[in-house]
Amino acid sequence: MFPKTYRKFILKHFGDDFRSCTGIVETPWQDPGDGEVVIRNLLAGVNGIYDFNMVRNAVSYMKFDPPTDMGIEIVGRVVAVGRGVKKVKEGDAVATWKVGAGYREYQVAAADRLHPISEPSAEILTLIPTGVSGLVGLERIGELRHGETVAVSAAAGGLGHIVVQVAKLAANHVIAIAGGAEKCARLRELGCDRVIDYRREDVDSVLKAEYPRGVDIAYDSVGGAMFDALLDNLAVKGRLVISGYTSEVGKPLQMVTSGRPWTKLYFRSASIRGFINPHFEEFWPDAAARLLDLYQTKKIEVFVDPTRFEGLEAVPDAVEYLMAGRNTGKVIVRLDG
Repeated sequence: MFPKTYRKFILKHFGDDFRSCTGIVETPWQDPGDGEVVIRNLLAGVNGIYDFNMVRNAVSYMKFDPPTDMGIEIVGRVVAVGRGVKKVKEGDAVATWKVGAGYREYQVAAADRLHPISEPSAEILTLIPTGVSGLVGLERIGELRHGETVAVSAAAGGLGHIVVQVAKLAANHVIAIAGGAEKCARLRELGCDRVIDYRREDVDSVLKAEYPRGVDIAYDSVGGAMFDALLDNLAVKGRLVISGYTSEVGKPLQMVTSGRPWTKLYFRSASIRGFINPHFEEFWPDAAARLLDLYQTKKIEVFVDPTRFEGLEAVPDAVEYLMAGRNTGKVIVRLDG
């Protein structure tokens, strides 16, 4: 017997305050149509930059008309199956991602958008799609090779800790940048060649002193002063991949005082490259399969932040926790209570 209604977390209206702009509402149960299934969402991944920008109507590649649903990726179990579905059956564990389908107790999903998994674990949720984003960005935008120097900011985060491991598996020298002794210790355990604690060391000074020829790939999701330091230390033919800008979200735009960037790129034949995962959807299935294999064969470790966020009521806490940079690994909201 299915419930007549269930709860979901929505954007009520645009604004600057995440908590006042969002809320929980009841929505009617919907049976699956042909080729569709209903999933009981059990774990939802948190994407801080996206969530904050959505509330501020600052997701430039998408338009929203509040009230509208929030959240993206989940792992859960299939509880109802529509006609013609052969890929999964009731009770199967699945991972999926769709804008507006994450922060809710149930969702209707197209069966061809599901990724069958063994169990609905937080580790698999971290890999799909956050890990997928890291792998695709590193390979397709960063042009990952072998024997190069790769620097990664926010390296202990849900995205960064996957990026450093993929770069290391490709036989590169990996510089991991994070804040705090605990995060840095975890990164050393992953085998990173140099770990920079930006709270104790100046990133720009370390890179200039220890890597005078520069870094070949810089993977940045922080922005601000971190972006400046990585840009200043690119090697000849270096690639700076922009995968976010957490330090600047929700803040007034800063005046750039370090000179136009092309003066630093031209003489090095270097480049700055933006990356956002939805533009590279054709690479997702292969990346997901490869990451799951690496995890199942214990070639990579998955960091899930240990802080427990229970229920839809905890979404604002989880988003703010992530945006404050307090997390080590992927931040998860548990909907299985």
